[in-house]
Amino acid sequence: MVQLFDFENIPITVLDNDGKITYWDNFLTENEAINLFNQLLTDSEWKEEMISVYGKRYQQPRLTCWYGEYGVLADGGYQAIAKAMPLTASLQFLKDKIEQETGYRFNCILANLYRDENDSVGYHADDEPILGINPVIASYSLGETRRFLVKHNQQTYNSLKVDLTNNSLLLMDGCLQHFWQHAIPKTKRPMNARINLTFRLMPAENKFLSPLIRKGTWIFKSPQ
Repeated sequence: MVQLFDFENIPITVLDNDGKITYWDNFLTENEAINLFNQLLTDSEWKEEMISVYGKRYQQPRLTCWYGEYGVLADGGYQAIAKAMPLTASLQFLKDKIEQETGYRFNCILANLYRDENDSVGYHADDEPILGINPVIASYSLGETRRFLVKHNQQTYNSLKVDLTNNSLLLMDGCLQHFWQHAIPKTKRPMNARINLTFRLMPAENKFLSPLIRKGTWIFKSPQ
């Protein structure tokens, strides 16, 4: 397991093989992180969505909601139609800081609420066609520390464990989504709530097209 310490917001490369993972500790100030966690916990429109896995429907073992700069998002197979809430001032501030630190632009956020030790997400790659050839995902964590597992698709011996602490940022870029999968497993130890914000970039050409654009399994509806 990768042991990460307080390096005063200095980026740490934790993986640089068939893609890259970079980690920042203490990304915001302590008060900024506390206020954002409390705001998201109480004000977000959390839903327990139904998901489709290999043709079967399951209740997702966590709560989710979308924030975005525009439109309505939907996934034709994995997730039901989801209304993208507008970015709050705090989320806009965080997005601007992430963009400045990483050099990447983002325009929407998938927020995940892991209520306790029973909530999880199985191994997957964020490789939806709408995210482009080499998707870039910035993952910001608030609340309880949860273990982040990464495994290589071909090199079965090659895996990584990272503890994602409160107020930390993890960036996945390069060709990572083609070669690696990641997960947040359930635990036997009691856990408090954790909020995870995954920043993504949807193609700019979808921003102003109307009324409906379909690419791959994703659907975008622009504002009217």
